[in-house]
This record gives sequence, structure tokens and C-alpha cells, in this order.
Amino acid sequence: PSLRPSGRKTPGTSVLSPQLLRQMGRIHSSQARYREAIPLYEQALSIATSTDDQATVAAVLIELGVVHRNMSKYAESEQHLTRAQDICTRIGDEIGEAEALQMIGRTYHQQSKLTEAEQAYIQARNIFTRHGDVVGQAMTSRALGNISYERSQYLEAEEFYNEAIDICASIGDDTGHAGTLMRLGELFSTQLQYAKAEESFNRALEKHSRIGHNLGLANVKSDLADLYRMQGLNTKAAPLYAEARTLYAKVGHSEWEEHCSHWLDVLSKEGDLSTTSHVSVPGNDDVPSPTHQQ
Repeated sequence: PSLRPSGRKTPGTSVLSPQLLRQMGRIHSSQARYREAIPLYEQALSIATSTDDQATVAAVLIELGVVHRNMSKYAESEQHLTRAQDICTRIGDEIGEAEALQMIGRTYHQQSKLTEAEQAYIQARNIFTRHGDVVGQAMTSRALGNISYERSQYLEAEEFYNEAIDICASIGDDTGHAGTLMRLGELFSTQLQYAKAEESFNRALEKHSRIGHNLGLANVKSDLADLYRMQGLNTKAAPLYAEARTLYAKVGHSEWEEHCSHWLDVLSKEGDLSTTSHVSVPGNDDVPSPTHQQ
């Protein structure tokens, strides 16, 4: 006769919880192993759906949306994130809705859809502000600053960056503080306000040194080197490029390591131009700079 299922687990078997599956997915995602992360998130999504855990369903959809964005699969990213937003709206989770909107904004932003990104960021920021979520406020203010910067709306960008900096300082978020100071420095550098740019970069350098963030240290040293090179201060730029190159090698960022090597080679051939009138024009360098990852 056939055996009826007992409902008991077979010894040695277990069902992983959505929380553990999500944690495993995050580990893969943090190492850019997105194809390995997706099945784990999908399994967590399936379990949460089967138990009607709508809050977890929304959280997993946000994580799936981020993974697909990182893979440049924007349609899938938008689909997951919009579903997450709808669920959060339905169950009354406004912070979850704001987080989904923030990620929707980033997906649009990555596609250079600045108007759509701005609208999503503003909606998210309004919700964060209403609930007193200062971390969310800081992140969306910085994102809005980036959009203003890309539109060459420099005064607006500076205001958004300063708002984010003030919030990060008030809550002791040194990483966010340093990252936004770097963006502010880049903003001043673009406007050829070299003294203000140097001050912002040095403040960021102090923050990254305090927390021991090697990638952040490499980025700010590279930015400072670029700043000095633009002014023809090659004797100041060269050692910073060398230090940044060593740090990039340590964290495995070969593209930026090559960027620093290129400019070290250029500077060594030019010699000391610090006493000449030569100043390279921002944006007209022979080799385009890769994009910093914070």
C-alpha cells in the first residue's frame, strides 16, 4: 500500500528561512555575484509569498530590484521595485514605500532619466522627512544634489550636499559624511573653486582615515591629485597618485589603479610644472576618468 506523507521532515533536511536566504543573497550581492544571489532571493520570495508575509515579500522585491539594476537589467529592476512600492502602500508601510521609491529613483538615475529620478527621490524624501528618518533624508538629499550637479545647477547641488552633510554630522555617519564631502569637492573643482575643493577633499580624507575605509581613502587621494594636477602642482599630485594607486591595488580596483599609473607616468615625463602657468582644463584630459565607486 502507498504511504501517505506524514508531514514530518526527513532527518537531515531543512527549509531555510527567508531571512537566512536574504542574508546569503546579500553576501553574494556584496561581491558582485549577482547570478548566484538571484535564486536565493527568489526562493525567499516564494516562501514569503506562500506564508502571505507581505512585508518580507516587499523587502525581497526591493533587493531583487537592486540586483537587477546592478546588472543593468532596468526593466526587471523597475518591475520588482514598483511591485514592492505597491505592496508597501497597500499594507501601510510608508518607510518601505520610501525605500522602494529611493531605489526606483536610482534605477532611473542610472539610465540618465533625471526627471523621473528626481520625482522618485522627492517623493521618498518627503516620506522620510515626515517620519523623521534622517538617514533616508540624507541619502535622498545627496541623490538630489547629484541630479542638480549633473544639470549644472551648482547652487542647488551645493544646498542639497550641505543638507546631507549636516544630517550625517548630527548622527555620526562618517561614511556618508565623507562621501558627500567628496561630491562637494568635485562640485567646487568643476567650478574651478580650487581652495574650497581642497578643503572639502581634506575633510573627507580625515573622515576616511578615521574609519579606515581604504576605497574611500583611495578615491579622495585620487581626487586631490587630480585637483593639484589641474593647477599644475605636480609635486603635490604625484605622491597622492602613488598612494591612491597602492590603495586601489589593495582593494582590487584595477581600472582606477591604471588611472593613477597613467597620470604618474604623464607627470614623470612632464617634470615639475608647479612653477609654470600650465593648468589643464577639467574635462579635457587625454584619458577619461572611470567613475568612483563609494
